[in-house]
Amino acid sequence: MPDIKRKTKTFFSLLKRAYFSWDRNDPWARSATIAYYALFSLPSLLIIVVTVAGYFWGQEAVQGRITKEIGEFIGMEAANSIEEMVAAAALDQSSTWALVFGFFFLLFGATGVFFQLKAAMNNIWNIAAKKNNVKRIVINRIISLGMVFVLGLLLLISLIISTILRAISDYLAKITPGITTFLLDLADFVLSFTIIMSLFASIFKWLPDVKLRWKTTYLGAMLTTALFLIAEYLIGFYFGQSDPASVYGGASSVVLILLWVYYTCLIVFFGAEFTVQYALHKKEKVEPNEYAEPAIYQELQRLESKRGQLIDEKRILDTLQSHTDKDEEEKKNQESEK
Repeated sequence: MPDIKRKTKTFFSLLKRAYFSWDRNDPWARSATIAYYALFSLPSLLIIVVTVAGYFWGQEAVQGRITKEIGEFIGMEAANSIEEMVAAAALDQSSTWALVFGFFFLLFGATGVFFQLKAAMNNIWNIAAKKNNVKRIVINRIISLGMVFVLGLLLLISLIISTILRAISDYLAKITPGITTFLLDLADFVLSFTIIMSLFASIFKWLPDVKLRWKTTYLGAMLTTALFLIAEYLIGFYFGQSDPASVYGGASSVVLILLWVYYTCLIVFFGAEFTVQYALHKKEKVEPNEYAEPAIYQELQRLESKRGQLIDEKRILDTLQSHTDKDEEEKKNQESEK
């Protein structure tokens, strides 16, 4: 019992520290930035996810599942709009060059949101990427593309397990129809929780330029998933009560997508801050990888550069002031001579 009390106290202490660090890093502006990028990345990202999972399961089934899942978050009207975006952004098969260029633009667009999310994660860990070169830019895009494929893989696993659960449900319905619904709902919740937690753990592990153990990411990923599922209900309740779609008219689908990504990013950033505080509490050895360094080094360089700039500005002001004083002195002399 004392051990449980101590762990509970430590947990709430970590939550408190994570909140203050989260608020200090201005998550509001960063979430708005990523929501903006996500709006343009979403069609490309979903096309790749649908293609990856659809190769094994069928694109219509995958696209229907995505529309259903998104519809549960922000409503079927916005989900149908996203489905139309995906259809409109599909690659043109009529021309080889159009297909090649379309593919590269597709990859660039799909990885944009993860590229921005990576920068935000680095900021949370107080590290900064070293000077970018072509090799590092390519690696960053590959990592971001890897996250897109992780989404496709998790969706595929979700579809497979959902099919298995449906088969088990049909079997149990013949034997114990009374508990079938409860068991299915419980299994579906555990499935959703596990898949979402795996996604968040992957983001915390792979996106920031730090060497981090999987074990360190899972507690933060569990907390983020719990907050995400709670927020899913609250956001759905808010959308249902306030009906923001009626305020924005034809732009309602775009606004709902932006709001959904915005609030999701706030939660992800808090989970990342909690992961940082947990790593500090456990005295985990966390250090930047070969492509990054502590942010304080670059901050000191900026301050030194700013110091040199201020010295130059002061020298210019002193020179201007000396000229002004000289002119005033000459003017006084001329007046005295008269």
